[in-house]
Amino acid sequence: MPGFMARMLFVMVLVGFLAVRVVYRRRGDGERRALRAGRELLLTRTMTAAVAIPAVLWLGSPLLGFAQAPLPEWVGWLGYVTALLGVGLLAWAHATLGAHFSPWLELRRDHALVTTGPYRWVRHPIYSAGALIVLGSGLLSANMVMLAAPALALALLLGVRLPDEEAMLQEQFGPEYQAWAARTGRLLPRVW
Repeated sequence: MPGFMARMLFVMVLVGFLAVRVVYRRRGDGERRALRAGRELLLTRTMTAAVAIPAVLWLGSPLLGFAQAPLPEWVGWLGYVTALLGVGLLAWAHATLGAHFSPWLELRRDHALVTTGPYRWVRHPIYSAGALIVLGSGLLSANMVMLAAPALALALLLGVRLPDEEAMLQEQFGPEYQAWAARTGRLLPRVW
């Protein structure tokens, strides 16, 4: 895929991602129980930097040219479709969560366990969407830094945050959470 076309498609994916996050980002309601606030901030900033720095360098300079892979054009289109599916899943998950969404690991006043929409099959569809966007953007750009940096940051985020998030939900919702977790997959739907 020609470089200009890949960059324009990547910008479209990025704008879609940011639009979803801006629309569904909710300000705090004054009563919440945040876990490990400093670590949350560090994880969020690491993920943002791992996406933003390579993206800015890839979009605006030749510095990442060394990591460009000679992939067939269809791989770029596959990456674009994968990233768009990720943005769609992200929007669906955000819309389903509604007021229960937070970019931080926290419980809000009157928090409820959401088990509808994509949460009917997967406990963490926002992270699944992030993985699709990271993979798709990496394939679209055909740049190994554009794939590896966000993928490593996402793996770190998932490795640290998922156990804490699941423990928090288990503590808050007990048997209701256990029953839901038994029938859903963590990041992918259960097929057995």
